[in-house]
Amino acid sequence: MSRQPRPISVCDLSLSYSRHPAVRHLCCHFAPGSLTAVVGPNGAGKSTLLKALAGLLPPRGGRIDLGGQSVRDLAYLPQQAAIDRSFPITVQDMVSLGHWPRVGAWGALGRAQWQAVQAALAALDLADFGARPISALSVGQFQRVQFARLLLQDAPVILLDEPTSALDPELVGDVLAVMKQLAQEGVTMVVVTHEMGFARQVAD
Repeated sequence: MSRQPRPISVCDLSLSYSRHPAVRHLCCHFAPGSLTAVVGPNGAGKSTLLKALAGLLPPRGGRIDLGGQSVRDLAYLPQQAAIDRSFPITVQDMVSLGHWPRVGAWGALGRAQWQAVQAALAALDLADFGARPISALSVGQFQRVQFARLLLQDAPVILLDEPTSALDPELVGDVLAVMKQLAQEGVTMVVVTHEMGFARQVAD
């Protein structure tokens, strides 16, 4: 699809998580094609902000303006702890779910779509993992599978919560290269991270 991202604005936003105030009166702006790193100590409200941008958490006050886009136009990668890996599904089937917004729950994938699945796996160094069940993966491998699925959503806005937290250092470069390529294509990205070195490398 042709991506036409528009600005996202947050105005006087306040959020609570588990009834506790997490974000107070936040104002910020995410320009089209920008790559923003959200950093701060544990409990600062970083993940809570991402959930609100993804439409999973209603504001207590203020507003989020997605620039005319719907939450369905956003791709969201939550933290590992938020994902159940017991479902009996293979790696390639999991990645193919990235096509779901366009083909629906029961739509069949064509040859080009399956080729896109294989290309996404290869981009994350997972070409030989397609037939494995997701339950057999390490935490870092599963993190890359989730990232590959997200690539196929072809979303104009991507929200990432600690995308490199479980990755070996040599694999962080693969994720970084993919993220920079997406930014060059005009995708707007917001990345929560506690790794300042990664933030300096990836964020503009």
